[in-house]
Amino acid sequence: MTARDLTAERTRDALLDAGLEVAEDVSLAGMSVNRIVAAAGVAKGTFYVHFPDRSTFLSALHQRFHDHITRAVKQAIDGLAPGRERLRRGMRTYLDACLHARGVKALLLEARNDEAVGDQVASRNDAFAQLAAPDLRAMGWHPAAPAARLLIAMAAETALVELPRARADTASRRVLWQMLDRLDLAGG
Repeated sequence: MTARDLTAERTRDALLDAGLEVAEDVSLAGMSVNRIVAAAGVAKGTFYVHFPDRSTFLSALHQRFHDHITRAVKQAIDGLAPGRERLRRGMRTYLDACLHARGVKALLLEARNDEAVGDQVASRNDAFAQLAAPDLRAMGWHPAAPAARLLIAMAAETALVELPRARADTASRRVLWQMLDRLDLAGG
């Protein structure tokens, strides 16, 4: 990678960081290109060098957010045998990461109205369901894919419940873990 490429990457990252900061402060509705470039300390034209439009920028923010969460989940479950405990650890990591990520409300809730991001949400849910399917197979679910999709939806809904509280909702998580225990048909 050349020095110019590194500079471009740093500028793109600065714009994305600024976008998360703005989203956290004023929500997506108040996020304008002017606010983003002001927060990043760059000229308005620089935004358009990296992102052709606001929708592409939102997609990049969403991608970055979920790449971070996916890495955290995969790291948390690495080396664990498929099953209930691996699934629980992955779900807990997802929920905790959502609580601590900047601009998460904007990315989990508000961005879904953007068509490009809506497609990404569906794709991410499918990817997490594929990651969870071996756990559900180990728990006795055949076919596992439909059950995995429903579990992912429950985890996502729990994250949305926790957003306004800005902390873990112990009652919701307790119910989620109890349901997970009862879903273990193999008793493992």
